[in-house]
Amino acid sequence: MLKISIYQQYYKNSYSQNVSGYFLLYKLIYIVLFKFLVYIKIKYILPLYEKIGYIIINRWRKRMNKKEAILKVYNCIKKETAKKAISIELKKQKTQLIDSKVGGTPYLPVGAEIPVDDDGRQLTLLAQINCEELVGMEDYPQKGLLQFFILMDDCYGLDFDNQNKQNTFRVVYHDSIDDNVKEEDILKIYNPYIEDEDYMPFEDEFKMVFTTYEEGITSEDFNFDEIFVKKYNELFPNNQIQAFWDLDDDNEGEESFDDILEEINDEISGCGNKIGGYPYFTQSDPREYDGLDVYDTLLLQIDSMDDYENGYIMWGDGGVCNFFINREKLKNLDFSDV
Repeated sequence: MLKISIYQQYYKNSYSQNVSGYFLLYKLIYIVLFKFLVYIKIKYILPLYEKIGYIIINRWRKRMNKKEAILKVYNCIKKETAKKAISIELKKQKTQLIDSKVGGTPYLPVGAEIPVDDDGRQLTLLAQINCEELVGMEDYPQKGLLQFFILMDDCYGLDFDNQNKQNTFRVVYHDSIDDNVKEEDILKIYNPYIEDEDYMPFEDEFKMVFTTYEEGITSEDFNFDEIFVKKYNELFPNNQIQAFWDLDDDNEGEESFDDILEEINDEISGCGNKIGGYPYFTQSDPREYDGLDVYDTLLLQIDSMDDYENGYIMWGDGGVCNFFINREKLKNLDFSDV
């Protein structure tokens, strides 16, 4: 028993010494490793976090400042360029013969003929405006009917080589309305050409509901860049630009600038259906080229609508239809050059 007790006591002391040694070693390693990680965090990680946070906050501030600057300039030029316009709400329903409408049956005086192109193909009524509803629209006709016809082909009657040639489209003005004209009589001779039903931008008919408002120049108008730059340089003389797109600088990145424009698109783009005001385009303003700047007045704009339940109008992949006229010719009710 004595021998066994001495052995057991010796084993316990040796084990205790070994455990204490290992514990001290582990503790030392832990302390060194902990201090090393703290050093790395203080030296490298925290400054990196601060730098990233600064970049994010700074970019957000710049982005907000740029958005605010654009809106500030636009609000100024909007007041300076404001003109009266009529917003058009389209309601899908059966229309009357002399209604303001998109689609449907065109009014036609007794003895008149449906407009045709050089090949004898009948044009389709795109839109008809009862001018008595153009209240407060200076220089626009105040009585009669203004009609817009197009050929239902793959270009909707547009001649890209001669955009003001009224062959496959036609603008017709009737200065008076004969109440004795019957729709059933017109339907006997109204048989518009349709090259392919898939080319038709719409199938239903829509009654127009008008709301008058004031609109400033839109970002799609070819005069916008010059007017915006002049006002921007006036308000921010220490940050001069040569063009609107100069605001899309290298530091900000194209995507970020596009995000800003997307946020304020409804305010500055001019999209929607309207008479007068300023235009909207999905690409660029064609009046900027080939001497077409003389067409300084928006006669009618019909935008795409992708609401299948309440109304579907689709120009190609989502385009817009515009008619322009010279202001003096509009005053003289001359719609031969549109």
